[in-house]
Amino acid sequence: MAEDRSSEDTVSAVSSSAASMATSHTDPSHSVLPTVMHMIENNTAHFKYDDSEYGQRLHSGFVVLKENMDKVVTLSDNVRKEVHRYDFDENTPGNGFRSFTNIVQQAILCVFDLCKQICTGRDSLLFRKGHFVREVEAWGQTLASLVVLLEYITGVLLPRCEDGCLLSGTTSSPDELMAMLNSVPQYSFYGRCVGFHYYPPLRKTLKYLNICLSAFSEVYYADSNNSFMQRTKNTVMLGSRYVVDAELRSRRIVDVVQYSSVDFIKTFWSVAETDLLTQLPGMVGPGLAIQQAVMVACEEQQVERQDGTATVVIPPPHSHIEPRPITCYLLSSQLREGMVGLKPGERENKGTQVLPPSDCLLIHCHGGGFVTQSTKAQEVFLREWAVSIGVPILSIDYSLAPEAPYPRPLEEVLTAYCWALNNMTLLGSTGKKIVLTGDSAGGNLIAGLTVKCLELGIRPADGLFFAYTPFAFELIPSPARLLAVMDPLLPLGFALRCLKAYAGVPSREGSRVTTPGDITAPTTSSQDSKLSTAPSELTDDTSQVSTKGMVGASESLELTDDTSQQASMKGRPGVSDTQSDTESFVEVSESDVKEAEEAMVKSPSFLSEPGSDTLTTVSLTSDTSKLEDSATKNSNGSEKQKPEEKEERSRRYVAEFLEKYVLDSRTDKQGRRVPILRTGSEESEPEDETILYEAQNNGSGITARLGRAKDAVVSGISAGLTSFGLKRKESVSSPTSPSKQTQPQPTQSVHNTAKRASFSQILMGKQGSRRNSRCSLMQEFSGVEIIRDHYLSPLSAPHSILAKFPPSAILTVEYDFCLDDDVTMAKLLRDLGVPVTIDVMERLPHGFLSLSMVSQHSHVGCKKAVSRIRQLCGLSDEDDTAAAAAVATGKS
Repeated sequence: MAEDRSSEDTVSAVSSSAASMATSHTDPSHSVLPTVMHMIENNTAHFKYDDSEYGQRLHSGFVVLKENMDKVVTLSDNVRKEVHRYDFDENTPGNGFRSFTNIVQQAILCVFDLCKQICTGRDSLLFRKGHFVREVEAWGQTLASLVVLLEYITGVLLPRCEDGCLLSGTTSSPDELMAMLNSVPQYSFYGRCVGFHYYPPLRKTLKYLNICLSAFSEVYYADSNNSFMQRTKNTVMLGSRYVVDAELRSRRIVDVVQYSSVDFIKTFWSVAETDLLTQLPGMVGPGLAIQQAVMVACEEQQVERQDGTATVVIPPPHSHIEPRPITCYLLSSQLREGMVGLKPGERENKGTQVLPPSDCLLIHCHGGGFVTQSTKAQEVFLREWAVSIGVPILSIDYSLAPEAPYPRPLEEVLTAYCWALNNMTLLGSTGKKIVLTGDSAGGNLIAGLTVKCLELGIRPADGLFFAYTPFAFELIPSPARLLAVMDPLLPLGFALRCLKAYAGVPSREGSRVTTPGDITAPTTSSQDSKLSTAPSELTDDTSQVSTKGMVGASESLELTDDTSQQASMKGRPGVSDTQSDTESFVEVSESDVKEAEEAMVKSPSFLSEPGSDTLTTVSLTSDTSKLEDSATKNSNGSEKQKPEEKEERSRRYVAEFLEKYVLDSRTDKQGRRVPILRTGSEESEPEDETILYEAQNNGSGITARLGRAKDAVVSGISAGLTSFGLKRKESVSSPTSPSKQTQPQPTQSVHNTAKRASFSQILMGKQGSRRNSRCSLMQEFSGVEIIRDHYLSPLSAPHSILAKFPPSAILTVEYDFCLDDDVTMAKLLRDLGVPVTIDVMERLPHGFLSLSMVSQHSHVGCKKAVSRIRQLCGLSDEDDTAAAAAVATGKS
């Protein structure tokens, strides 16, 4: 009877606490904390006399939970007293210290919900002891991990940051950060408690992504000697276990995060760029009037200085890889005069109105850790920006690391920006206002670009928009950097390997690397600085300023090895033959961009250097699948199977599978057997033997039912088959061939844009290069130094340059490892007199803009980004209403 009364009292206390949470406007965790402690004690006493295995485990779990809860609350209270000193201002709370106190609050609320479920259901016959045992133990481990982090924060970081600077300790060793994070048990953050500090709807999305990561790693590291069917069976069986077994999933994710190479990171993130997924934004997102790929030639750019005294000559991008055109995408919800991609006769089309050029232009750089992603992967929110803001967007697809590390991406962004300054009419803008936007890695690039423009005297942008941007490339401990240990989208191991791939150099090579475009005085003699650089060096004097009125760069610049090489490349495919404003780019259709890599000729410098891949101590091949890499032998005399042989064998298995289950065949007019896609339709296929797949407009079967999605599915499967030798032939007379649209064909071939791979290519490619030994992050970063350069770390740029920054808006999230960078940058710009705003979004993950179509809370964050960009463009709310009405009516 006493126990029953105790249970009733607990339920009553839970109800009263829930009511107080609903009416309280303060921290809800403080109002429920006494109730949480009471419920933990009550459950401890209840299960103490339960002799079953699960009952005793519940008792022990609640004892551990109470002990860690006491420690977490005490440490969090100590930190909470100091967090206000690190905020941007009193109206904008947000910094790494505050983030940890908020995480503790969310943990308390989650434990409250768990204890409430146990208290109210433990006497029921349907009470699942086994389930709640694992839940209680998981939360005990999570709180124990938070104790380790908070002890380090209170004992080391708070004393070190007494001056109010979040990034103090620049002299500390990177080993301190990695050693500390390696001491934190991470399994609990990727199991049952994954994403507990985010909004509840987002937790389901993050859990799904973690399941995909676990299952994908099984395919990626599976034994390449097994048949395709065997690998598929093992993957399905293990993938299904990851759905129901959170502990197995967390162990797998931690292993993958800690020990996978950057190649795995690139491959996994590239899934978002498969043909099918890149078609989705166009199917369900807002429609665009213009979505045109533009290839900017890899050639020098001449831009007049802002003061009009000279012309700055920007040399073509040349670091690390061979010269190649820069892919850009022009997105616009409205047709504008002079805009590239405007079809002939568009003015005469019924109901179509061509507007005058816009006074504003957005130039965007995508994120992706410098190693992956593209404009197509981020089209999900770029479309909404184009429609909501109503101005053209030029998005730059720069080259990616590790093939093209720093400073190559910055060189390409600088070249594309200068080309845009000279070709505003082609972009549908007058150029009165230019706003640079970038998220994550893209934000870092536009910050470096702004610093470079100010140093060269080139016209900078009129506004800057940064989304969760890293401004300091330093492996130093800071409170926000510790958040990476529990980040489900960009975990610590992934972030560090991206950093190494982009800006890591052997420590013996020195630390300073600068980018092309450094300004020199106007040339006054025949002795001019050279533009060339040694293969392993980058020099400062890589651009020149000619006197105003110069005819061309050849009159003031002496051609050296590199420049003569660039000149000799004129006339080769992909390089423009002239320096004119209107011919320094190639307008191509999207299908041409997708197939551009077919003709790419890669130089040895394009490939990764030997040893650049991560070597791993334990196999990442699943123990459950019992897969062993029999092709990999040691050096005691056994031979190693050639990667090409393994790759060819894998492709043969896939080809056999597709021929058996996916493909049919027919006989063409010449008596040859031609493979066709099995659609379930009994209709005869077209008789044109030059086309492998051609969707019928009025056909029956699955392709007709899929509607708009059918072309994406067919093209995705077709692209996948190309990796297995089933090349799709294009016919000039084919009415459905993507490259045979009304757009004029380019006069030159395009060689720099990577073709978007199919899902099968991503999984089956490069089998020979996937290694199954491993090493720790500490070992991998031994002998590696991160480049120290103020273009790479804009926070270290001279204050005289930062003071000239245009009005800036920073959008970040409270649980992001870049949070302290963003707050520090905002404070610095404010102190230097630059108009700046910073918005710290609550309970959203890094990269939330890409989730705007699957999460309402992420969509709210996307709207905040639109609002800030509109302010930078000088657009009022009335303009916003008019633009929305114009887009809705289609009359603009």
